Amino acid sequence: MNESGQTFNFEGNSFHGPQNFAPGGSAYITQGDGQRGELDQLRELVAELVESLSRYSDGDVDGARAYDQASEMAELLETTSPDGESVRRKWSRLRPLLETLGTVGSVASIAGLLGNLF
Repeated sequence: MNESGQTFNFEGNSFHGPQNFAPGGSAYITQGDGQRGELDQLRELVAELVESLSRYSDGDVDGARAYDQASEMAELLETTSPDGESVRRKWSRLRPLLETLGTVGSVASIAGLLGNLF
């Protein structure tokens, strides 16, 4: 079975009956980095957010601030192992701006991924 970078290879006895035990069986499991997929997804969502915020006019102060905050968050996420506290702090500044702008977009998805990752 190969799914999202996780490989499972099980070998063992035949199983039958209401309780299944595998005496002497073996299992080889390589799970990999399950959070890597979520981190990549978070990076994509933040990049899309930065792109959508770049369309606000220069005269829109909240739009410009949100764009700056989102761009800084994207930079934080570019590292191999982003600092969770810094990312959460940046998000806590960005989210109210997005609500002020009425930018719903992927806010819930970003918040959910941040909760899972950091």
